[in-house]
Amino acid sequence: MARHHRSNSRTTSRDVAARAGVSQPTVSLVLSSNPKARVASATRERVLRAAEELGYRPNVVARSLVRRRSYALGLIVPDIGNQFFADVVSGAERVATEEGYAVFLREQRDVPLERHLETLRARQVDGVILDAAGASAVPQAAFEGLNIVLIDQPSDRWPGVASDAEGAGRAAAEHLLALGHRRIAFVGPSADVHGFRMRERGFVRALAAAGVSLPSQWLRRVPATLDGGQGAMRALLALPQRPSAAFFGNDLLALGAHKACTQLGVAIPEAMSLVGCDDIAFARLVTPELTTVAVPARELGARAARLLVREIEGTGGPAQKPRPLPVRLVVRGTTAPYPQERSA
Repeated sequence: MARHHRSNSRTTSRDVAARAGVSQPTVSLVLSSNPKARVASATRERVLRAAEELGYRPNVVARSLVRRRSYALGLIVPDIGNQFFADVVSGAERVATEEGYAVFLREQRDVPLERHLETLRARQVDGVILDAAGASAVPQAAFEGLNIVLIDQPSDRWPGVASDAEGAGRAAAEHLLALGHRRIAFVGPSADVHGFRMRERGFVRALAAAGVSLPSQWLRRVPATLDGGQGAMRALLALPQRPSAAFFGNDLLALGAHKACTQLGVAIPEAMSLVGCDDIAFARLVTPELTTVAVPARELGARAARLLVREIEGTGGPAQKPRPLPVRLVVRGTTAPYPQERSA
């Protein structure tokens, strides 16, 4: 049985090479996480086993100096307090770790995007994943020398990954229409984020295709928070003619609306049907549980990280526009058929 040595600073790649019976350059290739490295699988296994037995860990600083990289990625998201973006981060970090990269996380909030990019540049990151608002309006000089991958944002300059945001809005509208609702409101985030706009577009187009209008008083844009959703629903319920259902650009808004209905004694779903978007874990913690459109946040982050690493390593191949990740309607307790006894 192999004996595990205690890890210490004196264990080197030469020690691993001696244990595995290979050359030191072969050890470096195996442990470099370089996808271009061509090493026989049996040799690779032998090296990895020897490294584990000796408790050897590659020196990231030394590797960075040799390959002139920091082995660090930047990731900018709008709001880490929103579980959707936390899941994006989780997916990206998992892949980055597997590829031997650290992740520097920046929360956009009200800080200009250029300032975040300056901070990450000072960290000498090898590339940046942007899931942030307003990237298209930032001068190109701010991105000079950086590998960039976008999430849910179209661009002719940089590669990216996306979810089927328009399909999410369409699925929500078609669900409510199938239940007989015709007085349907939309509450979306006020932030200029392409994915949110596409959710709205899919929703509005599906209503129009069914011959259903969306009056301006039933269309609200507010901060993408619980408070924003709560305030928007209170305003909708105060109208002379209330909607019977509403679609929300994300789950936080829908959960805020859920709270407002509960506080005002408006029965869900008997008097108001609610549909969110994202399917965060909190959607199942309210009663009734939230009907929503599930968006694969972790897979978005993971794919973005894989794409960025390929860009950095130069193994991306010809640029191809990836298909948007599919979304899925999840029907729970906040939607029900339109009550026919109410006036149309």
